[in-house]
Amino acid sequence: MNVNLNEIEVTINSAFSLAGTLAIPTDITQPAPAILIISGTGENDRNGNGKGLNVNIYKDLADILGKMGFVTLRYDKRGTHASGGDFNETGLWDLVDDSIACVQFLKSRQEVDPHRIFIFGHSEGASIAPLVHTKEPVHGLMLISGGVENLVHDTIPRQTGQALEELEQAKGIKGFLIRLLKVKEKAKKQTAAFIEKVLSSTTPTIRFKGKKIGAKWFREHAALNISDYISQVACPIIAISGSNDIQAPPDHARKFAEAATGEAEWHVIPHMNHILRKYEKPHTMLGLLKEYKSLFTTPIDAEFVKLLEQWLRKHTTTQPS
Repeated sequence: MNVNLNEIEVTINSAFSLAGTLAIPTDITQPAPAILIISGTGENDRNGNGKGLNVNIYKDLADILGKMGFVTLRYDKRGTHASGGDFNETGLWDLVDDSIACVQFLKSRQEVDPHRIFIFGHSEGASIAPLVHTKEPVHGLMLISGGVENLVHDTIPRQTGQALEELEQAKGIKGFLIRLLKVKEKAKKQTAAFIEKVLSSTTPTIRFKGKKIGAKWFREHAALNISDYISQVACPIIAISGSNDIQAPPDHARKFAEAATGEAEWHVIPHMNHILRKYEKPHTMLGLLKEYKSLFTTPIDAEFVKLLEQWLRKHTTTQPS
């Protein structure tokens, strides 16, 4: 994308130093509205890439939003890539604190209008954004591909159950062996054992099946009722999901909007998936990695971009509350 942006490598001071990219449109002549991009779960970098999955989602979004005239900030999570800290010891509320530090960083920049700062929260970021706003208010929230559900008690069992159902429907010798070996039953028991061990733990990390797990993050998500925080949000909200998103329930865009106390709107975009790309073929939980890899060069959904721009234009011409 041909965007005239000046990208600056910056350091945000939180409990640990966070490495980020501040993207500033080169043609701005006065303090501009700004958007903090909060990413989804996992250890992907500030651009949305990692572990062989180079979707570039947050870099692409920064380019799109920069073309609209917005300053953006995207950053590596605590304990990943160029940021300090230990990712496995990082809890949900640590991520919230880091996002608050990023909002405060934006408010301190001379290029940014501190009264026109928005948060773009994608996936887990859609849960983090309302928590940030209750502590460090912003002008508006974009809650994208998120869920008004509990990650530990709802999301994990739902996604695991869907994957196991797909496994059991496998055909031929593969399906026969899966059913013969009772893979579904064993996996359900292992998931339950994992959740029980995590929730009964008291340390930041635990070992499960030989792997180091961020137990603190799981425990804090398990204790979270996101609706309690959304109900405290009075700033404008737009919640958007895709009808082909099987990671987060599409109808939760409506639930986000209905839980808010202020102005809120919601949209479900036909055929858009979790990484904001159009995908009209049948897809499965087990086939997501292959699906996402097939979309590396596909642009972000045009209808999604249009909705974002319309909403942002509307809310950058209104007076701050």
